[in-house]
Amino acid sequence: MKKVFLKQLKENLKALKKNNSRTVFTIATTSKQETEPYLTPIRECDFFVVCGCVIFEQSILTEIIDIIDGEVDYIFVDSEKKIPVTIHPKLNVVETGNLSKICFQKIKKSRILEYKPNDITVNATWSFLSQKLNFLSGKKVSILGSGNIGSKLALKLVECGVSVSIYRRNAHKGYGIAQGLNFIKPENTVSNITFHENILQTSFMSDVLIGASNGVPIIDVDIVKSIKSDAIIVDLGKNNLTQDAIQHALDQNIEIYRTNITSAFEGFIYEAIKTDEILNNSYGKKDLGYCNIVGGGFHGSDGDIVVDNISNPNIIYGVAAGDGTLKNKLSTKDKEKLSKLKKEIS
Repeated sequence: MKKVFLKQLKENLKALKKNNSRTVFTIATTSKQETEPYLTPIRECDFFVVCGCVIFEQSILTEIIDIIDGEVDYIFVDSEKKIPVTIHPKLNVVETGNLSKICFQKIKKSRILEYKPNDITVNATWSFLSQKLNFLSGKKVSILGSGNIGSKLALKLVECGVSVSIYRRNAHKGYGIAQGLNFIKPENTVSNITFHENILQTSFMSDVLIGASNGVPIIDVDIVKSIKSDAIIVDLGKNNLTQDAIQHALDQNIEIYRTNITSAFEGFIYEAIKTDEILNNSYGKKDLGYCNIVGGGFHGSDGDIVVDNISNPNIIYGVAAGDGTLKNKLSTKDKEKLSKLKKEIS
């Protein structure tokens, strides 16, 4: 099985390199009880082309790194701790479930960046619901499974005025999660997150029913019957609906969705690569002799000139006041420095 996986990995890399765009490879893992690694589809985007893999143990990681390092421009590695502690005698490493540590140690040729797939899923789901429902405020959303993804999504939704009901088998943790999220939400947010020990109370009269349990078919026919007739169901945790529940929903014309992360995923990759370019080329402070220029969000001192790119400035934004803002009134010295820099740029 592993030989087949690694062979297909090499084939995917060949396909990536046929494209003239930046090449990206992602390495992720999940907490789901699976064993065999698998490859994710090749996606061609406007800015880059990407493929990747999902693994469930670190033993195969070094073999993957040996194959991909230097073959792609960017390697994105899952930075969340999801898998158990593993000891690597050959690497002299005790790994606590975070793949990124080994990757940063071993990858030498490709540019390596961290990412959080769960957060991408949360953002994609939020965007989908916002646009599907036209607006979120005043809706009731039930989330069955309040783990990492379910809890983060609950907070994003309640901040938008959604009445969120959550369910978790461990009632003690469920109450604690609801209490904690309500504590940190904005003070002026009227809506709340409510934990129910009874799953039917959680789903009752929901506009949206979200299954976010860890691959467990938690949504049955009775739960589907409890939601509004025009509600929608989102199977976020994969296989969260029983077959009878799916059939009943279809019979009642209740729409079932799987979250499509394409837009959120592509947007994140673009953002991460752009941030990397800004930090390497645009960000910082540069002494030109007669003045200092700052760019990329660097906090300028009083009199520094703020530009778009310290390596190759094209746009001048103004003169820093030293407190994070731009000066409204320029001194004679400020005007002289600006004038000289404008001549150099032009």
